[in-house]
Amino acid sequence: MKSQILAAIGEHGLQPAAALNAALAANDRVKYAFSLLQMAMSHAEDPEQTAPTLKRERIGCGIDDPDLDTAVAASSMDGKSCHMPGAARVVARIAEDMRLMAAPVLGEKPNGLAARVDGLLEALPVTKDDLLDPAATTAMMQAGHGHTDSLHRLVMDLHKRLNAMQAALAEEILDGAATYSLAATDRPMVAAFMAGVNRTAKLKFAHPGLATTATRVGGRLVIQNDIGTTDAHVIVIHVQELTVSVTYTDVHPERLAFFQDMLKPRGVTWDAQRTALLAAGAPFYLATGTVKAADESDCRAYLDFLGSRLVFLIDWNHARKQLRQFLRGPDRLVLLSWAAEAGIGHRGFLELGGARLVNQAIEMTAGSSMHFGDRLCDVLGDAETQAFLRFVFQTATEGLLQGTSHTLIHDRIRVTLATHFSNEQRQLLQVAADHAGLIFELANLVRDGVQAEADGSGKRAKRARGFEHDADQLVIETREAVRRRPDFGVFLKLLEAADDAADELEDAVFLLDLDTLQGKPLEDMQTLADLLAEASQEWIKALGHAAQIGHASGRAETEDFLEAVDRVSALEHQADDAERALAASAIQHAKDFRQLHLFTAIGGKFEAAADALKHVSLLLRDHMLEDVIDG
Repeated sequence: MKSQILAAIGEHGLQPAAALNAALAANDRVKYAFSLLQMAMSHAEDPEQTAPTLKRERIGCGIDDPDLDTAVAASSMDGKSCHMPGAARVVARIAEDMRLMAAPVLGEKPNGLAARVDGLLEALPVTKDDLLDPAATTAMMQAGHGHTDSLHRLVMDLHKRLNAMQAALAEEILDGAATYSLAATDRPMVAAFMAGVNRTAKLKFAHPGLATTATRVGGRLVIQNDIGTTDAHVIVIHVQELTVSVTYTDVHPERLAFFQDMLKPRGVTWDAQRTALLAAGAPFYLATGTVKAADESDCRAYLDFLGSRLVFLIDWNHARKQLRQFLRGPDRLVLLSWAAEAGIGHRGFLELGGARLVNQAIEMTAGSSMHFGDRLCDVLGDAETQAFLRFVFQTATEGLLQGTSHTLIHDRIRVTLATHFSNEQRQLLQVAADHAGLIFELANLVRDGVQAEADGSGKRAKRARGFEHDADQLVIETREAVRRRPDFGVFLKLLEAADDAADELEDAVFLLDLDTLQGKPLEDMQTLADLLAEASQEWIKALGHAAQIGHASGRAETEDFLEAVDRVSALEHQADDAERALAASAIQHAKDFRQLHLFTAIGGKFEAAADALKHVSLLLRDHMLEDVIDG
């Protein structure tokens, strides 16, 4: 298929090397298939033996079929036959890969090879219903020279011939690139490209890919990299004097756009993207970008950068799909772009299981915070989820590069996720603290208004409405957070109870602006207003101490929290007494019925606000004692 792609985009000079690379890759896949069949039959005959997965070998040879990792363990005898799940696919792949292996040799010196290939492929074991004939399958894989011809012997003969052809074709291996027919001026350019490739190649881990071929065709340097194992995923680079053009093909238009975004800092000019078809009718997307370098140093720097970006294309679409459960579409692209820019990549994440890695941490950490069908971003929020997944990508990559045990990497991810879940509780406490600050502003507005003249313009009432509106918005924000995290419902109860205090104080400001209060009852009202201001201040303190409990504090912080709650309760009792004193004084000294009504109504608002603050402080105390400290 890579050869077909090169033909489709007019790169005929690279086809021989591409065909050889494809044949050698097919050789690796056939050897994996033989090992899988052998181990499946062995396990079927002796089920007590340990069943290997061959997962690393499967990934290493580029086969994207995870179901095969359990094929050995699931194999069993069915009469005289061996049942191996996926056996029909494996044998069909062997036939396909054998023809890929034979293609370059057939094109050079057939010498009766075509008949030999056809004959041995016709004798492949029948695999109806995934049943294998052990005798026929063993005969196919027999390699001894004393036996009749077999597919395994053909594989060995073809591999030897392919190695010889590759040695003849490649005049030199330059920093990992197979090169031929290069001019002296081409070597520094190829070396620069390979410096970039080799610098980041470690980030592909066990995944195959990044094989590079370079040659001179038609007066220009041509560099080709196969990137990964996807058939239509190819990049061809032309260098002529100081102009570098990149022809990139892909079956995924999203990945093409990602590649173009990575090259934006280099000022690449792209031709219009187009869609092309292979001879078999399979579509692929093609785009060509050009850069005019300032000098040879600039040209080498661009080739270095270009080579360093290719590893971030390997398995890119797989990673994007794995992130669906956790992030919204645009945020997935943001994460993958960040991983490339940071030199971390996404292959470490995939190597450790991808979505399964995160889901295991969620299962062990989230508890009742998440339910079936929930996305992590809907529970933690977009920013928190993005931050957590960046940590996952970085921890996976760095851990694998440093040889850290997989268990330790999993544990680190789990602990960090638990921190993100607990962060939301602290964030909700901060929202409650912001709400408490608005109550304090209202309490001060009331206290200052008690001795002031009635404000006919309604300025104090307008300010109070603004504070109360902001308080309502915080309640709405909390309601939305609790919708995502029902287990944090206590915070909605807290905010709704505290908002009662804000409502009562806003009403008190409105009443104060109706008339200028006079006489002795003002002294008792001032006392009551002072108590409310102090109670609102203690409520702020209680929330501040609560945010530290279980985080970075010890016994002293818990004691300060409990004292603040107790002080709110004590002030509420004093407010009860002060409200009664105000009522008695108003009945005795109010100059008219209008003033009497205002004194008693405002006193009632103050007392109701004090009750609300006591109620909410006790709700917070119960939550901290039962769910945080004891929990």
